[in-house]
Amino acid sequence: MENIFDCRRGDVQFSTSDVGWVVGHSYIVYGPLVAGIASVFFEGKPHLPNAGVIWQKCEQYKVTSLFMAPTGVRMLKKEDYEGIWPTKFDLSRIKGFGMAGERCDPESVRWLNQRLPQTVLNDTWW
Repeated sequence: MENIFDCRRGDVQFSTSDVGWVVGHSYIVYGPLVAGIASVFFEGKPHLPNAGVIWQKCEQYKVTSLFMAPTGVRMLKKEDYEGIWPTKFDLSRIKGFGMAGERCDPESVRWLNQRLPQTVLNDTWW
């Protein structure tokens, strides 16, 4: 079985972290540079102008790895509890979804897993 966290040419890392946070520059700048993959920068809140903006960017840039704080996951869940927005976009390329900052609550992990069933979720509790 392929390790979903192995980086390959053509992979695209998307981190919604603030670049000033240690995880931000690790997952937005250093990690992708060292791995030789593309990185998506995003300025703003993950639910504005709507709760679909993150998913739209994932489809637009063919994201294979997504990273977000559990707070962002809870925000998306709150704004789109039924999970309508993720169904509007092709998210099939996303192999891994990392979370850090604090523990992600089990309900939010379940919500995310239902929206991205093909994706390995990694809550690191950093």
